[in-house]
Amino acid sequence: MERALNTMPAMPMPFDGLFNGTERIFWLYLLASAAIALVLMLAAGSWPTRARLRAYWLSPDSRLDALYFLVAWGLRTALIVPLVLSVQSVAIWVMHGLNAFYDPPFLAWRYRSIVLAYTLALFLLSDLSRYWLHRLMHRSRWLWPFHRVHHAAEVLTPLLVYRIHPLESLLFALRHAVVAGGVTGVFIFLFGARLDLYTIFGENLFIVALFAFTANLRHSHVRLSYGRWLEHILVSPAQHQIHHDRRYLQSNFGSCLALWDWMFGTLRLPAQTQGAPDFGIGPRGVRYSSVAALLMEPLRDIKQMLRRV
Repeated sequence: MERALNTMPAMPMPFDGLFNGTERIFWLYLLASAAIALVLMLAAGSWPTRARLRAYWLSPDSRLDALYFLVAWGLRTALIVPLVLSVQSVAIWVMHGLNAFYDPPFLAWRYRSIVLAYTLALFLLSDLSRYWLHRLMHRSRWLWPFHRVHHAAEVLTPLLVYRIHPLESLLFALRHAVVAGGVTGVFIFLFGARLDLYTIFGENLFIVALFAFTANLRHSHVRLSYGRWLEHILVSPAQHQIHHDRRYLQSNFGSCLALWDWMFGTLRLPAQTQGAPDFGIGPRGVRYSSVAALLMEPLRDIKQMLRRV
């Protein structure tokens, strides 16, 4: 019950994520991605020389991502976390709403079956909701200026996952609260308070098993494909790199499961692309060359749109 209703863990210090299995920069995930990247580069006969590493890690985009990582952490701590609904609040509202019309059935499932069903339901509905919100960030002219902050990068590094405008962070945090709270409330109504999650390193079992160890390669220039069949089910690093190619921005919105892209017609496989990837958003990307610009340019765009309206 306590874990089921736990929503917003205490905000860690910026680099505490290196020791937190729920964060993308958890040391074991970084190590696994680095090992896979090294094997792939050696297999391709492309040794990571010092000059290449310096050009990559000291590029303007890489340095900007490192600085923005610290600034974004401060903004989330001071502004976003206090505004976000808690999963606990949503779960209680859902339980009260259901109790107002129905008597709790308290289904007599085995405890392990309940935990497995709860873990799987959270994973599937969270991933599906991330797909639709991500797709909306691209398709809505009012939301795209904020998501463009993330896509302006022409060099993809693991810290790019944190280059998210505060408004987008707020939307995704609210999405999490609504989905996780809704699922939790329904399960408590159905089964009582016998809820727990199957986790690894504190993260959902399915996320770790299917996503975590190659997740950092998504924002990299190391091309790792899972093969045509599996990439209809799981999002590979190569698929997400396609999503950052300015020619294919309207494809591959999935977070963990490519199944949603396949079902809703937005899947693009590596075999369906041509030439070297063209990361970024083109000439407009120069506007996003500082932390202040990453924060303020979307607001300027919205202001201009409002004037035209």
